[in-house]
Amino acid sequence: MAQPKPKFGGLAWTALILGIVGVCGSILPILNNATALAALVGLVLGVIALFGSRKVPAGLGAVLCALGVAATAVLQGPVVAEMDRVLSGAQQEQPPSSAPAPALRLPFGERHTWPKGRTISILPPVHYEETSQFSRPPEGRRHVQFDVSVRNGGDIAYNVINATITVTHNGRLAQQHFGAGDPIPVGQLPPGGEARYTVVFEIGAEPGELQVSVQPTFAAEETACFAGPI
Repeated sequence: MAQPKPKFGGLAWTALILGIVGVCGSILPILNNATALAALVGLVLGVIALFGSRKVPAGLGAVLCALGVAATAVLQGPVVAEMDRVLSGAQQEQPPSSAPAPALRLPFGERHTWPKGRTISILPPVHYEETSQFSRPPEGRRHVQFDVSVRNGGDIAYNVINATITVTHNGRLAQQHFGAGDPIPVGQLPPGGEARYTVVFEIGAEPGELQVSVQPTFAAEETACFAGPI
């Protein structure tokens, strides 16, 4: 007569094996995360297997699995603390990132030369009178114009269109008037070459300080700020 097949026998032995793996792997940093997960699965299987006919291996497997999970949690605490200490020390040893250099403030008409030899000057702004009534500024606004003088003192050619110009009036950003002056200057300057072009901006009608921030290229490290009343 055939012997009845043990109920949940496979689960009991699987739980026991996973328990052994969990306990042995709990002492291995990083790898113990995987063995703890395996032990957690084995704990569930062991509990289920306790309702079968292989209660001894099921119970032993469940105990070992629980022990493996607990040992991993206990042993990981000092490791994590040590890693945090090392990382914190490394961050403290790194020199603080240098803050962006403040913009160099200059009066209108002065010149500033950047490291690659590009020299730019913003001439004093003047009132711009719109000739067409359709492009006149709205009430409470006005147009001002100023010339941008550029000299290429570097060793390679430089296109003046690469310069970035930002204008503020009384702390408010001004919009460029693209219908006047030279809104999109194009000029390839060889070493030693010079160029001058005119731009027009719309600002408030009230008097105040006009600031023109200039960089020879978008990625330039230094900004020159030409300022004065208007």
